[in-house]
Amino acid sequence: MTAKWLQAGVGLLLVVVASGCESSGAKDEPVPDSGTVEDGGAEPSACEKQQGVCAGATRAWVDGAYEPECTARSYGADYEAAETRCDGLDNDCDGVTDPPSWSRVTRLTQPLNGATVASLRTDSGVLVAVTESLDEVRILRLDSKLVLQGSSTVPSPWARTGEPPGASYNLRLVDTKDGPALYYATGSRTSGPPLRAYLVPLDSSGAPQSQPEGGAVDSLVLDRPLDSGSARMAMSQDGERLMVVWRSSPGPDLPAQLLGTVTDVHGQVLTAPKALFTLPADSNSHAESILWLRNGDVVVVTTEQLPPAMGDTVRLRRFDSNLELLGDERTFTTNNGSMPGLVDLGATRGGPLESPVLVLRNRNPPDWRHEIQVVRNLFGGGVPEFLAEAAIAPEIAYFNAFVDEGALRLAWLAVSKDTSLPSDGSMLGTQGRLWTQDEGHAPADRSPGPERLPLHAYAQWVLMEKLGPRRMGALYMTSTQEGSSLDAVRYCTP
Repeated sequence: MTAKWLQAGVGLLLVVVASGCESSGAKDEPVPDSGTVEDGGAEPSACEKQQGVCAGATRAWVDGAYEPECTARSYGADYEAAETRCDGLDNDCDGVTDPPSWSRVTRLTQPLNGATVASLRTDSGVLVAVTESLDEVRILRLDSKLVLQGSSTVPSPWARTGEPPGASYNLRLVDTKDGPALYYATGSRTSGPPLRAYLVPLDSSGAPQSQPEGGAVDSLVLDRPLDSGSARMAMSQDGERLMVVWRSSPGPDLPAQLLGTVTDVHGQVLTAPKALFTLPADSNSHAESILWLRNGDVVVVTTEQLPPAMGDTVRLRRFDSNLELLGDERTFTTNNGSMPGLVDLGATRGGPLESPVLVLRNRNPPDWRHEIQVVRNLFGGGVPEFLAEAAIAPEIAYFNAFVDEGALRLAWLAVSKDTSLPSDGSMLGTQGRLWTQDEGHAPADRSPGPERLPLHAYAQWVLMEKLGPRRMGALYMTSTQEGSSLDAVRYCTP
């Protein structure tokens, strides 16, 4: 019995020893990405990159050896060879967190002023409308990286019908209940009457929709045989109605009026033209900005120029959906061309009368530096407050304001004359830098390099669109003797 027990015990011992040998594994069997496995007792050496998310990284053990050159296996899940994320981290470990990226969108056949360019974010990217020809508007289709994917054209009315040639301006790209649409106004090429405005529905690629018998679908939303000048518009938040505001042309020495009308997206008049403001006879005032509020009211801003070099008076009124005046007019005096613009910060910033703000431009002593101001609590006595400024006193700030999830974001070109260049009458010779600022944060220089941007006299605009979570894009124009270009920058927000 004792012999049998010993024999069984030895057998058990052999099984245990054999099992232990099998579990230890072969020496060259790979161990996944531990980064701590020793090779002959050697510790893994440090990786080449040691900034940002790569700080402290050592070489990972891959297929029986340490990586000869560190990859994402060594650097970790947050690493990117070329940084694309807006996450507050230095993902490519070059010492720069969330860097902007610049690109040239397209060459332009002629310089664009602010009335002949517009943009709109879509599900697939960004549409940009440009007027480079008197006979058509070109719609550029960009992806979310602001790379040009294609283009379409919207023929001008005279190109389609043979009516007397005119000029297009006041472009807007808007969201309607039926999808994106292009708005534009037309006048004669001598800046005279008639004044007309059109709404052209677009498909998802930015191409105009076609009628069964051929030609683009459009709606005539304003037809004023005796008026001329600008005709600005705003779309209601439900995408079903639009308001058009223009200046009447009563004749010499008679007070002009700022008139408004409301139509549906097919041009059916819902509210007949009404006088919104009476203007001085010698004033060239027009509607500067229009905003539909969330409660259906409409706010309109106009300016009146004071005597030469004295500045502007900014006038603001609120109307109901039938264009009846609500409350008292508000006025603000500025020392420079004010460029007033209305934006709504949204429900997170208060009720329909609390969230709208007015952004404008001013100059203040002692150095008369250009300053961007904001007026909050518009209908409760709010006054202009400092928001941003041009970095150098001679610079002029041409800005745009954008609302993103309740936050106010700015972009502006700080422009000054390049006195080293001869004045050749080409409207070149200005230079500048591109800046952005997010509410509650310091301004950021978004210029693509240390040199100042070469600009045209028409470069008095910046377009802004949201491209994704914490990602904004700005579009602007640069010009040299070789021509003009539409350029872009993509940048991260805080």
